[in-house]
Amino acid sequence: KKAIIDPSLFKYKVQPIKKHLYEAVIVKASQLSRRKHLFSRDRLKLFLKQHCEPHDGVIKAKATSVEKYNLAEQNFSYFFPDEPPTFIFSPASRRRGRPPKRASASLEDNIKPKQNTPGNKSKVSRERARFQKQKE
Repeated sequence: KKAIIDPSLFKYKVQPIKKHLYEAVIVKASQLSRRKHLFSRDRLKLFLKQHCEPHDGVIKAKATSVEKYNLAEQNFSYFFPDEPPTFIFSPASRRRGRPPKRASASLEDNIKPKQNTPGNKSKVSRERARFQKQKE
């Protein structure tokens, strides 16, 4: 296994957005930073919503994003210098969200059914009763 590379040894090629005004520059890792509130939880959620989608419990990049940014042509070592991580396989969960909460059996036995009073009737049963009265 390879030794982990010290991040301070990296140099980055920074390409300008307006290429006709500026040229690309190579800088050290210590010269790079981002403004304080540029990255937030809300922006991360928006990014994930725009570029990712769930497939069988796994989040994958959308086909449009893969095509737009040529991600199919890249591999792990293009983005990260170290060895790819090894993950322990766990089968994807088929459930969505939490299972519904159930009261214990002893509590269910003590609950009395609601009486059919005008306040407890459903909208459908109230409409039905109103139509029957109109027919009479």
